[in-house]
Amino acid sequence: MPSTRGLAAAQGDIIGVIIDGARIASPGLLNFGRHGARLYERAVTVVPGWNLGGDYQNCAIAAGYDQAKEDALLASINWPKDGYRLFEISTLDQSSLHGWFGLLGEASCMFLRRAVWEELGGWEERFDFPCGGLLNLDTYGRAIELPGAEFVSLLGEGTFHQLHGGVATSAPLDNFLANWNDWHGQYRAIRGRDFRPAFPKNPPTFLGTLPRPALSHFLREALVPTPDIPPHLGDRFDGELWAVKPPVASETPVTAALIGLAHTEFRAGRWTAAAAVARLTRARAPDEPEPQHLLAMLAAWLPPHDLPPHWLKEKETYHLALGEAHRILGETAEAAASYRAALAINPDLPQAHIGLASLRMPGMFYYDWLDRLHEALRPATVIEIGVFNGASLARVRPPSIAIGVDPNPTVVFPLKAETHILAETSDAFFARQGPDALLGGAPLGLGFIDGLHLYKQALRDFINLEAYCGPQSVILFHDTVPLDEPTQRRSCDTVFHTGDVWKVVLCLKAFRPDLDVFTVATPWAGLTVVTGLDPRSTTLRDGFDRAVANFIDLPFSAIETSMETALNMVPNDWSLVEARLASRGVL
Repeated sequence: MPSTRGLAAAQGDIIGVIIDGARIASPGLLNFGRHGARLYERAVTVVPGWNLGGDYQNCAIAAGYDQAKEDALLASINWPKDGYRLFEISTLDQSSLHGWFGLLGEASCMFLRRAVWEELGGWEERFDFPCGGLLNLDTYGRAIELPGAEFVSLLGEGTFHQLHGGVATSAPLDNFLANWNDWHGQYRAIRGRDFRPAFPKNPPTFLGTLPRPALSHFLREALVPTPDIPPHLGDRFDGELWAVKPPVASETPVTAALIGLAHTEFRAGRWTAAAAVARLTRARAPDEPEPQHLLAMLAAWLPPHDLPPHWLKEKETYHLALGEAHRILGETAEAAASYRAALAINPDLPQAHIGLASLRMPGMFYYDWLDRLHEALRPATVIEIGVFNGASLARVRPPSIAIGVDPNPTVVFPLKAETHILAETSDAFFARQGPDALLGGAPLGLGFIDGLHLYKQALRDFINLEAYCGPQSVILFHDTVPLDEPTQRRSCDTVFHTGDVWKVVLCLKAFRPDLDVFTVATPWAGLTVVTGLDPRSTTLRDGFDRAVANFIDLPFSAIETSMETALNMVPNDWSLVEARLASRGVL
């Protein structure tokens, strides 16, 4: 049974009690407890309770936790040099499992003014089990239910239960449940009713400071409360966007796209980039609420005097996000400048290369061109050199029969038409006359060259494909409009890589003027269309070495300022291409 001798001898105005001797107190407990009791005339100041050992103590004991391990754990945090590090090795106990924002089941530590303690009547000494039985719960419940009681919870303080061989917290679970029945029976005998949890009548007041070791517990409790507690931040809280309610969708498509970009950066943890996009969006749409919400969370990541901040490690993602934002806004020059700033930091940033390529040649993407061509041409057969993941091969539709040639295909896209995928090089495929059995003597409908991105190989693939073509056949080359010098090198130094396939266009113009060769300005790197094919022509086959030698070492600078003319480029406009194909008798 707890003794009242110390309380009887106390002379001060504040009464502080801990009903459990096997506890370590955090350093500021007495200081803040005293202040808390003085906040209100009828303050009841409490702190959550904790178990040392990283789990409920009876569960930890069942897993082998003992006095030696507890001593080692305390030594590992250099206690008592910094008593707040106790939070690092503890968990909220079962009476405090709802944490700071929920309701305590009991309080082993309370601070009250003397007058309130005396009005309460102090402890009920008839609770005489070895651990006090339900004394804690009884005292705490009566205190917070006093008329006008103000509930004060101390932030960053606590009492930490140690192993001591007790009959409650340290007891095996089966023993604890049996003891609870005895304790509850005594409570019923003393109070004349079953025990029920008590709840404060007034909202809590929080007092104190929150030490760093307690922050993870505090954040967990705020963001993910225990299952039987309503979410403290609301049912609609979005933890990815730190938003207590869903974002208000913008009715303006451009603004909606900008907000979507800011959200993408936010969810990826690129706070500075998200703030930059939000600030740019707010400048263009001052009354939109979502950019303001984002900036309220993120302004600290983007000081107005330092763009981007000197401490930002991934400056390329900042510039990249701004490039995307300016592209969405149609601000081409600003977007290009941002993409180039990103590439100046990281020359192999494919998103920046793609951004620049999309600015240079906007409009319908080359996959959409493949869809249009398949729909218009309806080729009986298709041979694709370079399958990769099957994205372009998936554009083939029945009743066409598709043949994919790639030494290392990794098809992940669902294929719609009858498809034969041959895991070999194109040279091996043609050397064994692979198309013969598949085409059955009929001319090839459509050929698509998208393999090694090397001029010499692409030219050889063209020669081999043309041998199977007819007057209405079409051959396509992908990646024939290079972005810049580094990305068109044969050595493939960047992820975004077109290689020097563009030289095929120059070669065909020079050696085969009978062909109709033109390049659609479709992102990201163009699509060259060849018609007027003649399977009987031997010009390129006989003059292959000379054709290769004429262009293999031609520098990109030779066409960099005249690509439209050099590559026979046409606008990204289906109606123009459709008319041209019709004039050639292909459609």
